[in-house]
Amino acid sequence: MDRLDALMARWGFSTETFYNGEFCGFNTLGEQEQVGFLHLVRAGKVMLHNEDGPPVLIDQPSLVLYAHPGIHRLAVPHGASVQLLCARVRFHGNEKNALARALPGYLQVPLAELPPLGKTLELLFDEAVCSEFGQQLILDRLCDVLVVQLIRHAFRTQQISEARLSGLSDPALSKALMAIHRDPAYPWTVDELATESGMSRSRFARQFHLVVGSTPADYLTEQRMVLAQRLLLKHKPVQNVAFEVGYGSQPAFTKAFTAKFGMSPRAWLGGQRVA
Repeated sequence: MDRLDALMARWGFSTETFYNGEFCGFNTLGEQEQVGFLHLVRAGKVMLHNEDGPPVLIDQPSLVLYAHPGIHRLAVPHGASVQLLCARVRFHGNEKNALARALPGYLQVPLAELPPLGKTLELLFDEAVCSEFGQQLILDRLCDVLVVQLIRHAFRTQQISEARLSGLSDPALSKALMAIHRDPAYPWTVDELATESGMSRSRFARQFHLVVGSTPADYLTEQRMVLAQRLLLKHKPVQNVAFEVGYGSQPAFTKAFTAKFGMSPRAWLGGQRVA
C-alpha cells in the first residue's frame, strides 16, 4: 500500500453527481452545504468566481476540483452555453479529513494534461448520455476515479508535497499535523505536538524530521504562509493577516513572508493581481 492508498483508506471520500448537461446563465454553489465540488467542463466556456482569488475563465475541456467547503459561482456569457457534469465531493469527517486538507482548495487541470483519463472519460461520456438503469451509480463511481486521478496529478506536479502526504499517512504524526492545520496561528511547541501524537518529545522530533523532512517549527511556518496567502487574496490588510496567522506584529510577519517568498506580502499580492 503506497502513501496515497494509506491516506485514502483512512480518510475517504465519495462523490454524488447532481448535474449533467447543457448549462447557461449562472449558479452559486456551496452556500448551504459543507462539501467540495467537482466540475467536468466538456465543451464551451464558463467563468468561475472564487472566494480566494480573481475570477477564472475555463475555455477548454477541463476538470475543476474544490476540495474545501466554500462558495463559488459559475457564470456563462449571455446567449452562450457550456456542457457540464457536476458532482458533490464529500470528504469523510468534513474539516477533520486529512486527505482534503492535503489538497489545494482549488485545482483546475485541462483534460489535455491528463492523458491517463482518456478511457475513464470515454466511459463517463457514454454513460452521461444513456438512460439505462444504474446510471447515477456509475456516474458517481467514475467521478470517484476522476478525483483520484486529480489527486495523482496534484502529487506529480508538486501541488501536494511528498512530505505532507507522508506525514498525513502516518497514524501518529497525522494527529500533530492536523492540529497545526486546524489552528496554525497557535504558538505550537514541540512538547505540545508530541503530546498530540502520543509520543515523547525526542521520539516525536526524530520521527517528524524523518517522515516529513523538516522540523515542526518549519512546517508550522509553511502552513502559516499558506493561510496568509489565502487571506491576502481576500484583500485583508497586512496587519490583520499578521495577527490572524500567529505573528505578534506586522514587521515580524513581513520578515517571515519575505524570507519564504523573496518579496513582501504587498509585492506578492500585486503580482497576483497582475497575473
